[in-house]
Amino acid sequence: MVFWHHAALATFALITISLTWSIMSAGFSSSEAVKDVLEKSVTKSSVAIKVIGKMTGTTQVVENKVTTTATPLTVTANSAVNLNPESLHVTYKIIKDSSHIITYDNIYSGALIGESYNSANEAMKAAKEKGIIKVNPLTDAEKPDMTTAFFYWVINQDSDEYIRNNEIANLVLVYSDKDRPATGEYMKIQVFDREGVILELERTVPNISSSILDLGGKVKTKT
Repeated sequence: MVFWHHAALATFALITISLTWSIMSAGFSSSEAVKDVLEKSVTKSSVAIKVIGKMTGTTQVVENKVTTTATPLTVTANSAVNLNPESLHVTYKIIKDSSHIITYDNIYSGALIGESYNSANEAMKAAKEKGIIKVNPLTDAEKPDMTTAFFYWVINQDSDEYIRNNEIANLVLVYSDKDRPATGEYMKIQVFDREGVILELERTVPNISSSILDLGGKVKTKT
């Protein structure tokens, strides 16, 4: 029974990750070139989270900007990570126009606790309703005035604020207009708990040619 439980969970995980962006069918090109993809887990902290799928973005092609990104994550070992804002913070750095650097010490606003969502679309609506984000760039004409990160669960087994083994959560970033990454720009996202860095994402943004952007996904675990 335990085997079939885990087999069913794994199958469901693959299905739900594929549904993360419900609008993915709109113009997605699998031939997008992804450069400088790097993810590090397990650094200073005894527990960590790891990427289990691709970072995916929504874009404004005409403006050549990424508006949001979502990255599916789980824990690296038989442990748990508290997603409460008092226990976690997320930093954001972007190098624009090859020289202008923008950095934020903490863009994390919280997690959608208690429910799981089939798509980032659903989660974004709920995040706005709960005040976690001010603007939903997928539906609102208004542009966000601040860059914000939040988590939502794809698979949530106990409805608490911890992400545990066999659970999946998406890290979503909603970029303000001035912070939106463009083609060729470098961005770095770090997640910290009280012990140190538990996840590091680095990206050089590929050519923005469709409304959905594949920013790739490789995992490098530091031992």
